This record gives sequence, structure tokens and C-alpha cells, in this order.
Amino acid sequence: MRIKIPTTGQLGNVAGDYKIGQELVIEADGIMEPAIVLCEIDCSKLVQEQKTINVIREFTDQDKATKKQLKTQAVSFLEKARSKVFRHGLDMKILDADLSFDQKKLTLYFSADGRIDFRALVADMVGDFNKLIRLQQVGPREETKLFGGFGKCGRQLCCASFLNNLDNVTLDMAEVQDAGSVKSPKLAGCCGKLMCCLSYEANLYKDEKAKLPKVGSFFKSKDGEGKVLSQNVLEGRLTLETKDGKRIEVTV
Repeated sequence: MRIKIPTTGQLGNVAGDYKIGQELVIEADGIMEPAIVLCEIDCSKLVQEQKTINVIREFTDQDKATKKQLKTQAVSFLEKARSKVFRHGLDMKILDADLSFDQKKLTLYFSADGRIDFRALVADMVGDFNKLIRLQQVGPREETKLFGGFGKCGRQLCCASFLNNLDNVTLDMAEVQDAGSVKSPKLAGCCGKLMCCLSYEANLYKDEKAKLPKVGSFFKSKDGEGKVLSQNVLEGRLTLETKDGKRIEVTV
């Protein structure tokens, strides 16, 4: 479970300092399950919004073993869940499953085009599985994270290896790095969306680019002067077009 936990303050038995990415065991709405610290938020605001959350303890080696065992049990429900989806005639794909630490709740992750009315399906599963059922729809990024794979760089996908929080990757991030046409398939990851790694250096490029003369402006240096045609952000160099139409490179 990924849930907002404050990085400072106290909820339940464990007092912060919580670290982003840290795993905890929590109780939420009477259900005990693992959680991951995603971001820094105000503790008092969290208590007001989510009063039923209680941090029980930091994740232990025993908890890791329990989580692995429960994952095996949860996966055993997938085939039957998919059969029920087929019988109910729903256009959705069951991808993965998780069991809460107390085994009271079964969470099933699915993908679908658009919204799905699965109320009858949930009622069927509750009666058959004898558990609280939570169906969570995931997007292309989350689906790819579940199945994993390798990126164009040859490494394991970031989302499947270390990224806990899949932030939005925007076209502006690609543009500020001059990564090519924003419509180029080269910028898309396995999920079909913009690659997560485009966000890693976007702020650095944005800050360094702000220090350079804008494209289209006039720039004068000891090496020459002319209209700025392009910027080499990492090297701090510009390509200029001089008055006689020549192209020169200068250092800012």
C-alpha cells in the first residue's frame, strides 16, 4: 500500500523521523498492512484528513518474510478472479493482487479503458473469497511497474526497481533538455508514456538554461557576436550566426 505518511511527528506507536521510501507497518480503517513513505506533508493536516491511520512499527526482517509469503497467497486468487471477470462480462484485465497483513483484505489491481461498474463483481468476490475486496484501477505506468522489464538504456525499468512515486513527466521536461521532438517514439518508455528519466535532470537543465542567452537573441563575446541559434547547456556554449551568415561556437 502506498499512503501519505508525515516524515516528522508521530502517528501511533512510532515517532518520526520517517524517510521517503521507508517501509512501515500501519493500521488503516482497521486493516493492518505495509505502507511506503512517499512525500513530506504536514502531520496535523494528515491527522485531520486520515484519522484512522496508525503507524504500528518500522518494517522488520520478519515483516519482509511475511510480505513475501502473503504475496504468494494473494497471487493464488488471480485465476479465480479473472474467471469471475469473464463471467460478469467486464472489459477489464486483472493484473496483480495483494493481501493485507491480517489477511482481511484482498486488493486486486486491474487495467481497463475507461470506468468499469464492478459492484456486482465485488459482491461476488466478497461472498466467495470471504474477504474485504478492493479493486484498484491502474494506468499504463503502474501496469508496467507491476510487470517490470528493461528500458532502452539496457537497465531494469526505474519504475520496477527503485521508483516508489510515479510523478507526472511533462512535455516541458523533454523540451528544456532539447531531447528531440516531443512526439518522437524515442522518448516513450515501455508503458507508452514519456520516460520517467526525463524528469531526473529537468530542473538542472532549466536552471542552467536560464543563465544562457535565449535562442533568437543577440549575444556578444570575446570569441565573436551574432544571433543565438542554439545552446549547449551542459558545456555552457552557444552557436551563433554572424552578420555575414557564418556559424560560430562561443563560450558564455
